[in-house]
Amino acid sequence: MDTTTPPTTSPRPVRWRVVLGLAATVLLWPLLGIAGQDGPVFALTVFALTAAVWVGVLGLRDVPRPVATATLAGVLYGAAIVTLSVVVGGRGAGVTGPVIVLGALWELAWVAMLGAGAGLLGQAIQRGRGRRS
Repeated sequence: MDTTTPPTTSPRPVRWRVVLGLAATVLLWPLLGIAGQDGPVFALTVFALTAAVWVGVLGLRDVPRPVATATLAGVLYGAAIVTLSVVVGGRGAGVTGPVIVLGALWELAWVAMLGAGAGLLGQAIQRGRGRRS
C-alpha cells in the first residue's frame, strides 16, 4: 500500500501590478470631474466603463486568482475614494468623525464586494476560454 501523498501545487500568487493597475481606474473620477463631467449619467458611465475594464482584464488576460486580485483592487479603489473624499471633499454640516468612519467602512466593504463580483465574472470568462485561474 502506497502511503505517499500526491504532490500539490500551491496557488499562483496575486500579481500586485494588476491589483494596482485596476485600482488606478479610480482616477477616472477626479480626472473627468476636472473636465466638468458630473451627474448620474456620468456616474453610471464611469461605473460601467470601470466594470468593463476590470472584467476584461481579469477574463481575457492570464491573471491568476482573479477573484482575490479584484477584491484587493476593490479595497485599494475604496481606500482611494475615501481618502479623496475626506481630503478634497471635506465634511458636510453635522458630519462627525464616527459617521465618516462608518461611511469609510461601508465604502470599503461595498467596493470589495463589487471587486469580488468582477473577479467572478473574469474567472468565468477565463474558464470559458479554457484557462485555469
